[in-house]
Amino acid sequence: MAETYIHGHDESVLASHRWRSAANSAGYLLPRLRADDWILDVGAGPGTITKDFAHHASGGHVVALDRTAPIIVDATKAGDGVIGIVGDAYALPFGDRSFDIVHAHQVLQHLRDPARAIAEMWRVARRQIAFADADYDKMLWWPNTPALAQWMAIYQAIAADNHVNPNIGRQLPALASSCGLTSYTVHTINWTYATAQERQWWARSWAGRVRQSTYATEALRLGLADTHELDEIAEGWLAWANTEGALFCITSVAVLADRP
Repeated sequence: MAETYIHGHDESVLASHRWRSAANSAGYLLPRLRADDWILDVGAGPGTITKDFAHHASGGHVVALDRTAPIIVDATKAGDGVIGIVGDAYALPFGDRSFDIVHAHQVLQHLRDPARAIAEMWRVARRQIAFADADYDKMLWWPNTPALAQWMAIYQAIAADNHVNPNIGRQLPALASSCGLTSYTVHTINWTYATAQERQWWARSWAGRVRQSTYATEALRLGLADTHELDEIAEGWLAWANTEGALFCITSVAVLADRP
């Protein structure tokens, strides 16, 4: 994957990714897991979802794959039965039908050729593939402050320059069909940040990303904002979190495809 990963691997990003679990990010898939399954998690990042899969498939084999070696270490260092592999979603280093289930969470939105990645996932899957992505254009928040509006406009512009689609969630069923998947179900995953604690956590995450992640370096490189403007957006996130009644909602679309 030659694409620039818009989020990067700053600690503000990883802290958010470590919050993800199979329950809050892949609940639609959990009823389909078997104790002896071989599972591949593509783009696993720090591997918190992967580790949950390993608990459900304690008699099988669970592999976390990511293109960034230092990040995949997080997925394997806790001794949860996860094998870490550095690899490319476009060229998975496994034979045909090597895994019962192949999963990817919030990965396709970062790829210039998501159909190619789906084809690779399907190639190495024996039983099912599952993939889910958010839709940035359909994220919902209140109040709609100028800072958050600018944050989103910059994110969309960075993605456009990188030729990736942050709004791919709504297109996943059509993409599944175009890839030749004929037996699949569609699900949604909803994350809501509405309590004071949830808002503070989410706002601090994005304030950090706006200031020092790949989002920041790309915004500066492309001339979309200067450091002062990025600071204003970061402060706007923190102000949003302190607004009584503020909320932020993210809906992801998930496709679970079975081999006929």
